[in-house]
Amino acid sequence: MTYIFNDPIHGTMELNRVLVGIIDTPAFQRLRNIKQTGAVCFVYPGATHTRFEHSIGVCHLAGQVIDKLSQHATITPVDKLCVQVAGLLHDVGHGPFSHLFDNSFIQEISSAEWSHELQSCRIFDHILKTHEEVAKSLKDAGLTDIDIIFIKELINAKDFKSNNNHEWLFKGRPKQKSFLYEIVANERTGIDVDKFDYLLRDCYYLGVNCTLDWRRLVHMMRIVEKDGQFRIAIRDKEKDNVFNMFYLRMHLRRIAYQHSTVGAVDFMIRDVLKLCNDVIFPDTLLSDTIHHIDKYLRLNDCILDLISNMDHSNHSPNHLNQAKKLIGRLRTRRLYNMVAETPPSTEDFKDKIKILGEIVGDENTLKDQIILSDLSLNFGKWGASGDPLESVLFYDKHGTVLSDKFYNEFSLFSPSSWSQKQLRFYCTSEDPTITELAKRKCNEWIARAFPDGQ
Repeated sequence: MTYIFNDPIHGTMELNRVLVGIIDTPAFQRLRNIKQTGAVCFVYPGATHTRFEHSIGVCHLAGQVIDKLSQHATITPVDKLCVQVAGLLHDVGHGPFSHLFDNSFIQEISSAEWSHELQSCRIFDHILKTHEEVAKSLKDAGLTDIDIIFIKELINAKDFKSNNNHEWLFKGRPKQKSFLYEIVANERTGIDVDKFDYLLRDCYYLGVNCTLDWRRLVHMMRIVEKDGQFRIAIRDKEKDNVFNMFYLRMHLRRIAYQHSTVGAVDFMIRDVLKLCNDVIFPDTLLSDTIHHIDKYLRLNDCILDLISNMDHSNHSPNHLNQAKKLIGRLRTRRLYNMVAETPPSTEDFKDKIKILGEIVGDENTLKDQIILSDLSLNFGKWGASGDPLESVLFYDKHGTVLSDKFYNEFSLFSPSSWSQKQLRFYCTSEDPTITELAKRKCNEWIARAFPDGQ
């Protein structure tokens, strides 16, 4: 039995009852209240789509790719179901406002080894433990313990990435089916159905023209052998389409994900969460909920409303008051101000504490009023040189895998640099005098650090 979903991006999507059983769990339904692009909706009003529909879209596309690759290799119904389950659950571990919680909040306040992919695997275990009907449906579909391991490996593939192309660290499937690990989260080339869906979906809701022809890319996929493993390769004449996909990713980072106003909102929400770290739960820090699945699954983007409506019977009332004031500023659009930005460069600004000290100097009024933020634009981290095509396998019309020289021939039109970095300076104060002082001091530091303006 299949269920029909009507999606504005992919049209009619058919999923079987096993997948729908997972969708109907509270852990997955929680994704309805977690925005796909975090705080981007503060700049692009239409960007209110969620991880819920994105995850279903990734599941659907995973099935489409499997059906195509089945023409070239033996892929069992269990293989297909495992890949689709991984596509469905790959983002279920995200916290409130997606990457804002994962990166800005958790990484700054906690030293725990953690990622949303790892959390997705833990939540998958939680679903199997607390929903017997889901566990039974997977078992009835033919899945064994090794298949559960396989699904987790697909979700969290980056933890099994090896620098040795001949080394095989996965346990869920042998080398002969290594291509299955390149469908949901492709750590080798970055070409995967997760990227297909979020690029298409984000462009649609942002109101940005999308030039990615994912159907043609999928149609031109085939399985080839490379270094003793079976990989997904793309027809050579699709190199422009592949490059365009990576360019579109970079373009969206520049105009939306890393927009300066989005950065200001991110910092404000992060500061709210930091202030309320010991307020949300009476016996558990917000940052420690990553180790308590039951509490973690109660968190979503509604956390700002929760904080706004909390009374002062909780401990740390001063922190709660400050958090409410910040939320008030957000809702009346009195945001942190970006007061300066360095020119584009390839320099890493690692010692931000030193930079901040040089800016503030003896100006005590600027203490705790300036935030430094990294802006990093690139085409992906899959190629050593930064060229996204470097790691992609291409084949010609005869089915022959092309050599590295093919990439060099295509690079005649490549940019002079595949990445650029900048440092942004935000002032948290609403006082115009302090804001102007911060702007002047930051620009003076930039003039000293970049005397040639570059």
